[in-house]
Amino acid sequence: MSGTDTERVDWLTAAAIGLIAMCVVTCDHEALGHGSACLLLGGRIQTLTSSIFRCDVRSGWIDPAGPVVNLLAGTLALILFRLVPARFAGMKFFFVAVTAMSFFWEGAYTPYAMARQSGDLYFFAQFIFQEVSPIVRVAFAAGGVALYIFAVRWTSRALLELWSNPAIARPIARAIWIAATLGAGLAALVYRGEAQGDLRDAVLEIGVASLPLLFIPSGRTMEVAGRSAPLPRSYVTIAIAVIVFALFAATLGRGVSMT
Repeated sequence: MSGTDTERVDWLTAAAIGLIAMCVVTCDHEALGHGSACLLLGGRIQTLTSSIFRCDVRSGWIDPAGPVVNLLAGTLALILFRLVPARFAGMKFFFVAVTAMSFFWEGAYTPYAMARQSGDLYFFAQFIFQEVSPIVRVAFAAGGVALYIFAVRWTSRALLELWSNPAIARPIARAIWIAATLGAGLAALVYRGEAQGDLRDAVLEIGVASLPLLFIPSGRTMEVAGRSAPLPRSYVTIAIAVIVFALFAATLGRGVSMT
């Protein structure tokens, strides 16, 4: 890896993009997904944090709303990644981060929920089938595993499209994970209620679910020929990340309630 290549990538800017993506993905799931479903059903939000949601109306349609919105957001980001010109490397990188965290979250959480017989999609399956048989649980879990494998492979390929040298692309992926995991944990710590459970779930959904970002793209770390998209220091991006995270921590981090 040449010094020129490394100088074209600013890790602080990469981390800022990862932090913004974490805020977007979490808001998609909790606020836009669960929150909107609750309000559309005539309910009031009792608790809305970065990893906890409660509505005063019980409905089997609220549970899947978070995962569905994450899947839609991840798919939209994937499409936009393909549509955005290569010269907008920072924007393309943001779409990679959103797709990766959205799909990793739901792909990992589905088999976890089915194994524990608890969680959004398990409760939805219970709502649809009344009794969730082992076959149904295995089918849901298999779908989650398939999504997770797809997310690993697609994210790896997308990063290599931007930075064909794995020795450059891999630290960038790690910058996403570090910033997103630290951000999710710090936001959960300001929760006004019992922070321990909120912190655990936030770290599981973002940090643990997205662990592949520490290892992809896989491959040799030697110099390879190919593109190396510029990602220079962007103080605008860093400032936006600070503002977005501050708002995120003050709202979903601290907790929102309509009651």
